[in-house]
Amino acid sequence: MAHLRRGLTGRLVAASCVLAVLLGSVFAVLLLAVSDQRDAAALSRRSQQVLTTANRMQALVLDVETGERGYLLTGDPRFLQPWSAARAQIPPVGVRLTDLIINPARERMAHQIIHSTRSYVRDYSVPLVALATRDPKAARSLSHTLEGKRRVDVIRAQIDRLSASARAATVARQERAAAAARRAEVASVVGMAGSVLLVALLAAYLTRSIVRPVRRAATMAGELAAGDLSARLPETGAGEIRTLEHSFNTMGESLERNRDELAKLVEEQTALRRLSTLVARAVPPATTFATVTEEIGELFEADGTAMVRYEADGTATAVALWGQRDSSLPEVGSRAELGERTVPAQVRRTGRHARLDSYAGSRDKDRGPRELGVRSAVAAPIEVQGRLWGALTAFSTKERPLPRDAEARFADFTEVVALAIANAQARSELAASRARVVAATDRARRRIERDLHDGAQQRLVSLLLDLRGIEADIPDDQVRADVAEVATGLTDAVEELREMARGIHPAILSEAGLGPALKALARRSAVPVELGLGVKTRLPQPIEVAAYYVVAEALTNAAKHAQASHVEVTTSERDGRVCVDVEDDGVGGASFGDGSGLVGLTDRVEALGGVLKVTSPTGRGTRIHAELPVGSGQATS
Repeated sequence: MAHLRRGLTGRLVAASCVLAVLLGSVFAVLLLAVSDQRDAAALSRRSQQVLTTANRMQALVLDVETGERGYLLTGDPRFLQPWSAARAQIPPVGVRLTDLIINPARERMAHQIIHSTRSYVRDYSVPLVALATRDPKAARSLSHTLEGKRRVDVIRAQIDRLSASARAATVARQERAAAAARRAEVASVVGMAGSVLLVALLAAYLTRSIVRPVRRAATMAGELAAGDLSARLPETGAGEIRTLEHSFNTMGESLERNRDELAKLVEEQTALRRLSTLVARAVPPATTFATVTEEIGELFEADGTAMVRYEADGTATAVALWGQRDSSLPEVGSRAELGERTVPAQVRRTGRHARLDSYAGSRDKDRGPRELGVRSAVAAPIEVQGRLWGALTAFSTKERPLPRDAEARFADFTEVVALAIANAQARSELAASRARVVAATDRARRRIERDLHDGAQQRLVSLLLDLRGIEADIPDDQVRADVAEVATGLTDAVEELREMARGIHPAILSEAGLGPALKALARRSAVPVELGLGVKTRLPQPIEVAAYYVVAEALTNAAKHAQASHVEVTTSERDGRVCVDVEDDGVGGASFGDGSGLVGLTDRVEALGGVLKVTSPTGRGTRIHAELPVGSGQATS
């Protein structure tokens, strides 16, 4: 047997080593060929980039030459615009050209090109344009023309030399890569033939010595997979095969023992996944509580489950119940005494899991479980942010008690409950905080608008009236004209201040409502606006303010960023919600990035219990849709 094991293992190792060496050699040659191909491809890409950048440099030089010649011939300053743009782009293109070149010789060529180009622009083009500005006739002289042509021809020749050198390097590298590829093809053919022969010999040996015994083991594995965990394999093989047969038999026994435990674990994880999905969807806590009690009852085959919340006066409130129902069982929402020996009372005293397998000898305060026929009960604490919130309990009326580890396995479910409670509290606190911030912001806006209107604006109007009076009394026409100019500037300042005050918190919004305010906003918009006002009545002030700023921000974005030519604004009211839609035909691409006004709008809308959606595909315009519940606005105000 030892000889067989040694021969089987030794032959497999020897064959594997030979095959590994053969395949390793083939792959080494292939890797070298791939490396050469990759290097050739990289060099080709770099050379292409060098050629592209050199051509770009040549095009910029031609733009400079064209611009200056156009200016010399016509004197039209518009020819200097492409001339200036080309001058500005030459330095970064030169830097990119030198960054792309790694060959010292071609790097010197690139520096020559950059030097010649800079010299052409600095020593010829710029002075020539300046001369043309002062003396156009002198700038059109033959000597200047020939000098410009000579310089441009030098630059073109330098670029041609650099391009030829880059192309030659690419061709040479591709030829080396092709030779390596041919070597790799020969090595692949030889390696494939040798590998096929060696694998065929090894396969014949494995079939005779290993495959046939393993096939019998596979038959047993199929029986195990089909659910027949009583199947066993005769341990008649030799060496490693016999060990395999023994291992299969051991595996069958282990599977048979653990089948029930695995099924229970799967059911438990499935239940937890369903509960986690409910929490992630932010369903009401009551729904999560009811689902948890139901999942616990079915999972542990309990007769009833309950979730209670501890109150400050020592009682407990039932927040969810499942299972056995009769007149003795409390209703959801009712309060009851905890008793002394009940598992919820033990959890409240200790803050830990509790279990009771018999209520025999319980006092009158514990008559509730006895009346229900409870024989065993377990409970686990529910802690929210480090504070004992309540308990999750399950009970059985059967002779067989609940599983011994039931209370410990409750831990995952109580964590889900605690997470649902914490999330609900956090959402409530976040909504309240947003509402306070929005209200404070609106108060600050109204105060600033009022201060500007009653303070600085009135003061400027008074000064303007005084200045107009002084203007009328001045006999000197020149002085009166100067004073009139100052008065006109002061009038413009008053108008700008009035527009600024309207933008902070327009008075028409408070006095006339959302419809007139949107009409005024549309009249001042730089982009044509088509209004469709479906809301005719006054809304709560926070709702009107939020809707106004949604439209204002959307119109600002359409004018400044979207390049829109038309905007449609629509308001409507249905099912107790006000809907505001703003759609433009601009470039799209709006997002909630840093500094975007959409972030503040989202906070304002969601603080009122509403929803803000932005649809802005690139090139197809932007649509902002806001829904605001009228009831929340009333409550907030």
